[in-house]
Amino acid sequence: MSRVSAVLLLMLSLAAMPAESGSSPDVSFSSDAMVRGGLILLSIQGCESDDLQVVWMEKEIPLLRGRDDGAWRGFIAADLNQKPGVYPVAVRVPSLEMERTFEIQVNDRDYGVRKIRLPRAKVDLDEASLKRVKTEARAVSALWKAECRPPEWEGSFWMPVNNKIVGPFGQRSIINRQERSLHTGVDIRGKTGSPVRATNAGTVVLAADHFFTGKSVFVDHGSCIFSMYFHLDQIRVEEGEQVEKGRILGSVGATGRATGPHLHWGVRISGARVNPLTLIELSRDLES
Repeated sequence: MSRVSAVLLLMLSLAAMPAESGSSPDVSFSSDAMVRGGLILLSIQGCESDDLQVVWMEKEIPLLRGRDDGAWRGFIAADLNQKPGVYPVAVRVPSLEMERTFEIQVNDRDYGVRKIRLPRAKVDLDEASLKRVKTEARAVSALWKAECRPPEWEGSFWMPVNNKIVGPFGQRSIINRQERSLHTGVDIRGKTGSPVRATNAGTVVLAADHFFTGKSVFVDHGSCIFSMYFHLDQIRVEEGEQVEKGRILGSVGATGRATGPHLHWGVRISGARVNPLTLIELSRDLES
């Protein structure tokens, strides 16, 4: 049993003020602390009200109700650039005149540094390339601003490629001796043409060939959970297509700004850039 699974089995119930009326739901978290770029699983049992709300970082967190135990569950995420500190989680049931507040600690973490050498044209962009990059960035940014879709995902999330991690999440990037953006996903080793599979069920909301990320697929799993698959050799799905967990989205490649064939896999939850490996670990106990 993994350390994370053990934590989930011994869910940490946090003290809170009692509800003013009605029965008080049991609220628990997989942990009371996480690092920036981290994730916590929230579980609420004993609440039959449909107006249950959870607010974190000024955003309402989408909740999914378990078919077997009736518990509500959702993910609380801290962006990779989140400032360390203590942040409140508000759990509200307006019909019961109930509001409870919990505190979650977000800690700093040194993810390390990666140094990369790339062709100069991929780093110091000319005017045409810069214009293209900005246009592509606007298209991607629009995905995070859209309203949350109903959940399509279910149970555990899977690795899109079962191979060694060669580029860890969160590292500072030094490209051609220049400080660049943080590494917001994980790089997975793979041979050109190897299949890349959907980590969970969802809808393809963007499939395109971009300057930096090459042939790319973005999947909206609902509940404000997105997964991204970059540097593909081929794309085998279309925008608007619904995909099942494990569906082949494309194949491993080295398109875009890449040093060799691999898959860059990223995840966003409620807009926060998080370590996708943590999502896999926390979701294992959600398998029905």
